[in-house]
Amino acid sequence: MFVAVKMLQFHREGLRRFSRIIDGNPHYDDLLEHKLSHSEWSVFDSDVDISEKRAAATTLFERKLKSRTYNIIAPEFSGIWCDGTTKNNLREFKFFERVCSSARIKLSDKNYSNCDRITISNVNHEFEDVIKVILSDAHDFYNERSTITAGLAHQQILYSRSFFSYFLAFSREGVVRPTALVQANDHSPGRVALSMIMKGLGIPRIYLQHAEVTSHFPELDFEYSVLRNRQSLHTYQMIGPVRGKVYVIPRHRDAFARDTLSRTREQGITVTIYPTSRILINELRTLIAALEKNPAIGKILLKQHPGAVRLLDNSLESSNVAVVTDIPTEDHIALVGNSSVVIELLHRGIPVYQNFEFDPVDADYYGFVKTGLTKKVALQDLSEVFWDPYHLSENWLKAYAEWDSSADPTYMKEQVEFVEEIARLAREVPSSAVPLVRSGTKAERLRAQVRGRVKRGLIKLINANPKTSARAANLILNNANRTANFLSVQAYRAARYLSLHTAMEIKAPAWQGAKKRAGKQGARGDNLPGPELSELIEYTLHNVGDPVEWLRHNERAQWISSVAMITIMDAMFQNRSPTLNVIFDSLKDWPSESVAGTWAYLKKIEWGNFEISHNNLDEIARFTYAYQDNIKARALLEQQLLTALLRSGTCAQLDSFWHNATAARKDRLSINRQIQLLRKLRSTPGREKEAEQTLREFEERATPFEVLKLRNMDALEGQPLEGWNHVHAERQFVESAPYGISREFTSHIQPVYNALRSRMRFMNARTDTSEAEAFLTLIRSAIIQGKPFSMIRLGDGEGYLFPKGDFFSEADSANRERHWWGTELDAELRAKIIDQGRQALASADVVGIPSIYRFIRDHSERSRSLTQAVQGRGLLQVLQGVEQAIAPEALIAGATVNVSMFSDVGVIASLANLVNKVTIVGSVKADKLPRSIRSLPRMEMIPLPTHARTSLNGKYNKGTEPLPFIYHALLERLDSMVTAGDLVLVAGGIIGKIFVGHARAKGAIALDIGSVLDDWIAVGMRSMR
Repeated sequence: MFVAVKMLQFHREGLRRFSRIIDGNPHYDDLLEHKLSHSEWSVFDSDVDISEKRAAATTLFERKLKSRTYNIIAPEFSGIWCDGTTKNNLREFKFFERVCSSARIKLSDKNYSNCDRITISNVNHEFEDVIKVILSDAHDFYNERSTITAGLAHQQILYSRSFFSYFLAFSREGVVRPTALVQANDHSPGRVALSMIMKGLGIPRIYLQHAEVTSHFPELDFEYSVLRNRQSLHTYQMIGPVRGKVYVIPRHRDAFARDTLSRTREQGITVTIYPTSRILINELRTLIAALEKNPAIGKILLKQHPGAVRLLDNSLESSNVAVVTDIPTEDHIALVGNSSVVIELLHRGIPVYQNFEFDPVDADYYGFVKTGLTKKVALQDLSEVFWDPYHLSENWLKAYAEWDSSADPTYMKEQVEFVEEIARLAREVPSSAVPLVRSGTKAERLRAQVRGRVKRGLIKLINANPKTSARAANLILNNANRTANFLSVQAYRAARYLSLHTAMEIKAPAWQGAKKRAGKQGARGDNLPGPELSELIEYTLHNVGDPVEWLRHNERAQWISSVAMITIMDAMFQNRSPTLNVIFDSLKDWPSESVAGTWAYLKKIEWGNFEISHNNLDEIARFTYAYQDNIKARALLEQQLLTALLRSGTCAQLDSFWHNATAARKDRLSINRQIQLLRKLRSTPGREKEAEQTLREFEERATPFEVLKLRNMDALEGQPLEGWNHVHAERQFVESAPYGISREFTSHIQPVYNALRSRMRFMNARTDTSEAEAFLTLIRSAIIQGKPFSMIRLGDGEGYLFPKGDFFSEADSANRERHWWGTELDAELRAKIIDQGRQALASADVVGIPSIYRFIRDHSERSRSLTQAVQGRGLLQVLQGVEQAIAPEALIAGATVNVSMFSDVGVIASLANLVNKVTIVGSVKADKLPRSIRSLPRMEMIPLPTHARTSLNGKYNKGTEPLPFIYHALLERLDSMVTAGDLVLVAGGIIGKIFVGHARAKGAIALDIGSVLDDWIAVGMRSMR
């Protein structure tokens, strides 16, 4: 009948699916303890009568379902999509991509969890019947139950609200259906909700089993299921009928480490504890105490569960346990609670011994002990040798093969069949649009038919007289509420409807510049181009000859809106496309009267470290303030203008900006913009009091993490802060940063800091003058004693040096190559640079690593992961690999130690007085260097071709070829010029590290000064590092 009926019929089934896992775990509420602290959940306490619980559950749900606004996804592209954000889910999606690589399927940018969202309100009356059905389902659900817990009610509300949200999303006009949906969770409320919607729409669902299952899971009903092992299939078969096609494909890429598993372990063994996401903390402490009494144990580690509710570092301060984020690579035995990690550990050859006393879940939840796969150990046995060797009998191996399919190579046949099926599915053409679903009474349906006839008549009338109609329609759309209500759309949708279905030109603000207000359910207002058209535009701009003139022609023709064009250019910037430099090169002057051209010109100023006059800024500001055609385009111009004013403008120009801007307001600035403004005011004589007053205003509205960012600003600006140091900042970050960021920091970064802590001699050089002086003393001593010395810094880009790590991908490396050199390198040259860079790093005496101050600076309350940007992934990769890459005796500084030590050219001059000769290796032209540097009596320079972003700036050496293709010749020049005892200052990015290493090998004192060389010649406010 209607799509609505098809979707709605599965809401009731979803209730049963997600609740199975709750009913099977009597401690489920403990898992949601942090979400059930509000008083509204107390009615579900065990001593409350069931009838009262039913009434409370349905009342609470009705109130939360009948929200005034609904935040829904806006699916706009077809193809195979996925849904999920947890680490386990993302791991499964990567597995899917790897297995299906021959079908060229990518999921990384097609995740509904990261999909654009819109907010709608005052849901049209046709959805009232839908709400009634959902409420009725919930009422029946609770009436059929004899137990109702707070956790159940919480998850039911989450499930049903998610279901309704997805219902609204996939009932919108013009919505695009996926070809198929990939999920890696079959029981979480949000995942189940989308699965049921897809089932109602007839969209194939592909399930990837992310962990072991038990009899409490819902039955398997996906069109395609990829299980991890045969045991899981047996479990699902016991749960109920198995529907759809099922494939058993192991996730392991390496072979089962059989010999390692059965090896005898001697004294001094490392024991790693593997808890689940919930822990009985007192019992865990007791267990650790027992292990610490065991003289045969050399070290105790704890690998925290990725979904842990609380971080354990602070809870274990009194013990000698080190918390780690990944399964240790060193040989160890595993002490595991109820965790499906057991199979992965056994596969790697790590003996597993299970103790369930620190785990709130029922003992032997997965049945590993019962089937003889693992050995159970009691608390009293932990103080002595308890790790009996594994005897891998024929029966054990047979049982293990049920859990680890990689032990049986016949799985390859199923994998081939699965890939062929998915490839076939990917080739199918999906039905792209879903017609708007209307339900309701007969009278309501009659009204809908009348509206439809009126719409069709209107279209005929308009198309017969488009010019006459345009004037009237634009007048109406300026006050469109009544018209829109009659057409069952808001003003924005009315404009879009007329634009799509008639020949009339719509100029009303409802169409030209409308914001995405609550209530709209249409497509994007500025018709942002898809990837194919974006590629065509980028190709055109790269080859057109005069991109600026093309931008002007485009605006006159109104082919691509200014907003869309700016969005495309911004994407080029994010991808470090060489086309952006082609556009920038054509921007010799400000292209007045061009919106997209103005944005690009300001971006060029920002990115290329160009100077811009105050008069030029005034002209651009007047153009921006006068522009009224498109609200969103105006907002984009304002943001780019604000960037230019904060960097190169005057405070008087800023005052004018706050007076004239319509989108940017001082009281709505992001925290990073607030920091830029405060630094601008503080650096302007006569504005100090205004700066302090502005700081107080910002602090009044700030969250704890934003307050930390403001304190971090003070520290990085060199203001004294009592008690502030690296360890203190780490602790504050963990306590105040968004939970996901804090957890990742504790898992991935803090263990590295802890391992290097004894060598962190200069991490506080920015704020502690004694550390800064100690660093200078170290350099002076090397000069006086004639010892080779080098300092190398590792920032986010140096993730490039660790290509085999977990965070920095090959695509990230290619992105950085485009960013640095405007081109990508072949594999051989890339490997050569990495190898030589690593050699230089291994010989460095001082290594600068990413500090906590960088992580505080880079993130905000909106940050969800340290890996969400290429810079964050680079920082993580550096910290993951640095300990093994540097010399054991190397001392540690912060990566921005160059800023605190060498921004003052007087420091360089004082060191130069101690050496025979100073050699500067960098891309700044010699005649642009500060006079005090140029006048050094024995100074030579080796010019490098500059970074791609400054290649158009006349202060830098452009060169004939990018640096990677000529650096060997320049190294030969360095080797011929530098002698023992020289001071060599290098600013050359990733390849600059190689120059530092060569200079040290020649006996010189080589310092990686990096961006300080740019600071010496820059005008305007410097970036905060």
